[in-house]
This record gives sequence, structure tokens and C-alpha cells, in this order.
Amino acid sequence: MPGREIPLTADKRAWLVRSATYASVGVALCLVIAKTWAWFVTDSVSVLSSLADSLLDTLASVLTFWAVRYSLAPADEEHRFGHGKSEGLAALLQGLIIGASALFVFREAIGRMLDPQPIGRPEAGLLVIIGATLATVLLVGYQRYVSRRTGSIAISADAMHYTADILVNLSVGAAVILTAWTGWQMTDPLVGLGVAAYILFGALKMVSQSLDILLDREIPEADRLRVKEISLGHPQVLGLHDMRTRHGGAHYIIQFHLDLPREISLWRSHEILDEVEEQIRTEYPGCEIIIHADPMGIREVKDEFEPPLKAAPTHDHPLH
Repeated sequence: MPGREIPLTADKRAWLVRSATYASVGVALCLVIAKTWAWFVTDSVSVLSSLADSLLDTLASVLTFWAVRYSLAPADEEHRFGHGKSEGLAALLQGLIIGASALFVFREAIGRMLDPQPIGRPEAGLLVIIGATLATVLLVGYQRYVSRRTGSIAISADAMHYTADILVNLSVGAAVILTAWTGWQMTDPLVGLGVAAYILFGALKMVSQSLDILLDREIPEADRLRVKEISLGHPQVLGLHDMRTRHGGAHYIIQFHLDLPREISLWRSHEILDEVEEQIRTEYPGCEIIIHADPMGIREVKDEFEPPLKAAPTHDHPLH
């Protein structure tokens, strides 16, 4: 496809995803230390909400670190498709952990609404929030680059919740400023509630995406259509049916049947399947492909979920 980036080697991909996990854990630990100090000096529930988010970010980043290392392990006798789904499991655990942090902040914010308290040393809290925001912006930029280049769902999930952290930090900073300037103590817990709601929404989205991988949801429709287009574009392919796809972590797993001219040899059928696989992998590097060849016109039970597709008519079907 035009503008498609050059596929990564296995070693380069492994280095990129590992470096992203190192950066994530390092930034998370630094933010926890800074926000713990800011909470002690300000006693702000908004800062507490940001600290709770960072504490669980650290745990989530450690989970991502483990999942990425495990997912990079090669296929073995007990895991013939590799270990890529561990990234989906890590993303699911991240979503559950972050959802728990949102519920904790909800409780703290409601308690502070019932018993409002002033914010102490707002300038200290604001300084920490500014530094945390800048560090998080840099981290998210790198994670998005790594996710785009490697297709890692775990890194993508990590980038998603750190993106939410940027908005959280900006909201907390605004709450500290408004409370300090206006003296209206309800600003702080109200922002805390808003932050908690946003975190909970992101957690639910993350859980949904990870379950799509773990429960073998079909790959995006646009990619399914492209695979069909590539396959039916071969001059000797007469039809396609029974396509099934799923995520394998950082790659796709695709299987389908192709209708071929009944007169060609088994040798030529094998060559055609190899040619189709090679064309698909040019656009989707690393994907697992299983293709079954059917002689055109054979009677068989076909998949009920989608109708068989016919290739465009052609008069060029050499028998060799």
C-alpha cells in the first residue's frame, strides 16, 4: 500500500517494545514519588485522584512489562501460535485495575464534598502537575510510535491510559488553581469526580478491546475486506469462502478456503496458495495464514455467516 512503513525485523520489534515498557515503568515510578509529596503538602483530593491513578499506572506498567516479555517468547510445543495473547491479558488486567482506582477516587471525592477542606500550598501541587504532564506527553508520544510500528496491543493500552493521564493532570491543575483563586472548596471534589468518571470510561473501553482479543473477535472489517481483495485478485482464484480471522496479539491469524480450477494439478494448487499468502504478508507482515484449496464446484457445507465471494470473470486460467 502507498506510504506503508518498512516491516520491522523480529529483533528490532522486540527492542522497540521492550524500550517502551522500560520508559513506562520509569516514568510511572517518578510520577508516584512526585505526586505523593504533592498530596502531602496540599491535601487535595484532586491531587489524590491523580496520585491514585499514577500508583495503578505503575502496577499496570509492570504488568505490561511482563506481558511484553512473555509475548516475545517464540512458539513452543505447548503454544504453537506463540504467546501474543498475553498482551491482551495484560490489557484486561490494566482495565480492571484502573477501574478500581476510579471507584476509589469517587469515594474520596464524595467524602470531600460532604466535608470540604482547603488546599494547602497550591503552587507546589501545580508545579508537580506541570512536570507530570510534560513527562507523560513525551512518554505517550514514544508509546504511540512503538505501537504503530509493532502492533503491540499491550503498548497501545498503556499509551491509552497515559493519554487519559494527560487530561487528568490538566483537570487537576485547573482544580488547584480555581480552588486557590476563588476559595470555593467544592471545585476540588467536583473535578475529582469528573476525573474518576473519565478514568472509569477509559477502563471500560480498555476491557472491551482486550476481551475482543482474548475471545477471538474478528479483525477489523477493513482488513478482512483487503485480505479478500488480495486473494481474489490472483488470476487463478475463482472464489473465496469460510473466512475466519482473529487477533494473535501483535499479529493476525487468518484462515479461509479458495476455489481453484478443478483441472489444475496439486502442485500448481500449492503454488497458488503460496503466491496468495506472500501477497497478503506483504501488507500484513507476521500474520499467520491457513488456506484450504477447493476445486471449483465441489459440494460442501459452507460457513453460514457470510456468502461465498466470486472472483471477477477471467479467461486466463492456465493449467500449469
